[in-house]
Amino acid sequence: MDDKKKILMVDDVYLNHATARDVLSDTYELFEATSGAEAFEILKDTLPDLILLDVVMPEMNGMEVLKKLKAIPAYKDIPVIFLTADTSPEAEVEGFQLGIVDYITKPFVPMVMKKRIETQINLSQYQKDLEARVEKKIEEMEQMYDLITVSFAGLVESRDGITGVHLKNTSIYFTAFISHLKTLKGYKEYLPPSVVKKACRCAPLHDVGKIAIRDSVLQKPASLSAEEFDTMKLHAVIGGALFDYLEERIPDKEFAHIASQIAKSHHERWDGKGYPNGLKGEEIPLLARIMAIVDVYDAMTSKRPYKEPVSHEKTMAMIAANSGTQFDPALVNEFLNISNVIKECLETKEEMIEKKQYFSMKFDT
Repeated sequence: MDDKKKILMVDDVYLNHATARDVLSDTYELFEATSGAEAFEILKDTLPDLILLDVVMPEMNGMEVLKKLKAIPAYKDIPVIFLTADTSPEAEVEGFQLGIVDYITKPFVPMVMKKRIETQINLSQYQKDLEARVEKKIEEMEQMYDLITVSFAGLVESRDGITGVHLKNTSIYFTAFISHLKTLKGYKEYLPPSVVKKACRCAPLHDVGKIAIRDSVLQKPASLSAEEFDTMKLHAVIGGALFDYLEERIPDKEFAHIASQIAKSHHERWDGKGYPNGLKGEEIPLLARIMAIVDVYDAMTSKRPYKEPVSHEKTMAMIAANSGTQFDPALVNEFLNISNVIKECLETKEEMIEKKQYFSMKFDT
C-alpha cells in the first residue's frame, strides 16, 4: 500500500466515488472527499500525487477549490484533473487557465479515466525528477562558488594573515546584517533570496584586490604614509576590475556583478568623500553601503599590530557618530537595531570561522 501513488477525489456524488473506487483502488491509494472543505481537511495530513476534482459542487465549487489550492504553496504543484459533464470549450479554457492538467468527462469511461490519470502522474513525477536534477546541478555550482570564494580569500590571507581573518570576520557580520535587512520594507524588494545568497558568498571577496598591493605596503606594521595609502586605495579598483572582467566571461553574471559592486565601492562614503570614485548617497550600491559598515566594525573591534581592539559598545557609538557622513544613516539605524546580534557574532566569530560558517546563511533576525 505504501508504494502506491495517492489520489484525492473530491466529488459530492457518492455514485461517482464508487465508480472511481472500482477503477482505481487496485492501482492507487484513494482518498475521498465529498466537499471542498473536507478535501482541505484531508490535505492537512496527506499530500496526494494527483487530485480528481468535481467542478459542480455546493458551497465551494471546483473552480473555487482550485483557486484555493493554487494559492497555497504546499498544494499548488499537485496536478489537478477536473471531473465534469460540461465539455464546452469555454469551461475547458477556464480550467486550464486556472491550472488544471486535464479533464475527465462524466460518465466515466474506466480505461480512459485510468490512462489519463496515469499519464498525468507520470508527467508530474518526471517534472519532479527533472527539478531534482536541476537542484543538484545548482548545488554543485554553489559548491564551486564556495570553493572559488575560499580560494580567493586564501590567496589574500597568504599575503597578509590579518586581512584573511578580516575577510572572514566581515563576512560573518555582513551575513547577520543582510539577513535582518532582507525582512524589512524598503529593503526586501532589493534583496531577493538570490541576491542575498550571492552577496553573502561574495562578502569574503571584498578585499581581494589587496593581492596586487606590494608587501611593503600591505604588511607594514604601522600607519601608512599618504603615498602608501594612495597605493592601498588601489585595491578597490583592482578588485572591481577583476570581477568586471569575470562578468563578461562567466554564465552567472549576477554573481560577478555583485562581487564587483562590493569590492569596488565598499570604501565610498555617504558624503561623497570616499574612494575610488567619490560616489555619494544612493549612488553607492546598497550592498557596498552594507559592507562599508561591517568593514569598519571589524576593523575597530579587531586587534592590529598598531592598535588594541575597541569594545563593541564604543564601536557602535563611533558608527552612530558617523551616520550621514561616512555611512548611510538608514542602514546605521538598522545596524544599531541588531546590536545584540552583532555583539554575539563578535563573541563567537572564532568558533564560526572554525566551522567555516563565515559566508553561510545562518541568521534569521
